Amino acid sequence: MEFAGQINWGTQLFNNFKQFIALRGEGEISMDVNNIVRKVYPKLTPYKCELADLPVEEIKEVLVRETVYKLSFNESPLGPSPKAIQAMQDSLSQLNLYPSSAGDSIMKKIAEIEGVSSKQVILSNGADEMIILIAQTFLEPEDEVIIPKLSFIQYLAATNLMGAKPVFSEMKEDYSYDLEDILSKVTSKTKAIFLCNPNNPTGTSIPKTKLVNFLSKIPDHILVVIDEAYQEYVVSPEFESGVRYLKEHKFLFVVRTFSKAYSLAGARLGYGLGTTEVIEAINHVRPPFNVNAVVQAGALASLEDIEYLQEARALNHQGKELMYEAFEELGLPYLKSDTNFVFVDTQMDSSVIFQKLAEHGVIVRMLKGYGLDTAIRVSVGKKEGVHTFVNVLKEIIR
Repeated sequence: MEFAGQINWGTQLFNNFKQFIALRGEGEISMDVNNIVRKVYPKLTPYKCELADLPVEEIKEVLVRETVYKLSFNESPLGPSPKAIQAMQDSLSQLNLYPSSAGDSIMKKIAEIEGVSSKQVILSNGADEMIILIAQTFLEPEDEVIIPKLSFIQYLAATNLMGAKPVFSEMKEDYSYDLEDILSKVTSKTKAIFLCNPNNPTGTSIPKTKLVNFLSKIPDHILVVIDEAYQEYVVSPEFESGVRYLKEHKFLFVVRTFSKAYSLAGARLGYGLGTTEVIEAINHVRPPFNVNAVVQAGALASLEDIEYLQEARALNHQGKELMYEAFEELGLPYLKSDTNFVFVDTQMDSSVIFQKLAEHGVIVRMLKGYGLDTAIRVSVGKKEGVHTFVNVLKEIIR
């Protein structure tokens, strides 16, 4: 189905976005800097916001719309726990004081929940910083890092930052990890392996039996990093956290975040769990006071609000079921998700899908950067956002 004004809308959107970026004053770096930057500089790409990356209010400016449903960033639609908001507000009166440099109270609470020692926990400014800290701690230019082709881009960015060599493993036809292919790419130069479980952008998770078998075959000197940013949303009975295997694998490290299910993406708090040796090594690199006092207070309160987490999970489940039903009705291939987003093959050029959805204020994530020209990733937003996405998609496909 064609929409009114379709012909000129794409050009108008592009011009609006280009003008918006220009007004923000983004300029090019001076060529003289190339003479003093590190050798890895050509491999590093600064984060540049496309339309799907902008905050909602800025997307409204570009689209010239009062209502926008941003389903591209895997953000929780529920908002932080009321208890977390209150705790964060209470902390504001002490912003003149430095926070706990390590976040002792949160580390103790996480350790209590996970059944480990508080010395096995470390905090970071979001999971992104934790991934960078891992790279800064362990990677040398001569090292190889194995990364699945279809996974979180930050693993590649951190590898390039340290001048290490990324080695990409293939995905299976169903877009799941090919763990045997990863094992086949292990060499004497392999220093680390990154696994996102559940995986972004597919939403799928590694079954426990396959994970256990995989870990048993990894040489002892290789660091295996399991990113569990979405583990609170998991519904598959076959999933099990890597934390359960820290005793058996000295160089296993698990990354978590408060950005997703706990709705604290804007406050930035990630954390890692590993052996005391690995944690101590990362602490040599971690800046003191890297986690602010406000988010420390909010995160601690979030962990104590069990009812809120259950509500977040229920809302997420409802949104996914609505999408599944629509995709099946339209005959579109999709993947059952253990996260707060769904991977779907629209069987059309995703640029066309993106543009037509954007006309109605719905923003999703294209996956062309992974070589998937027809697939999109759709976050579970508020009910009205999911309903709007489903209804507009049906009009487009039909």
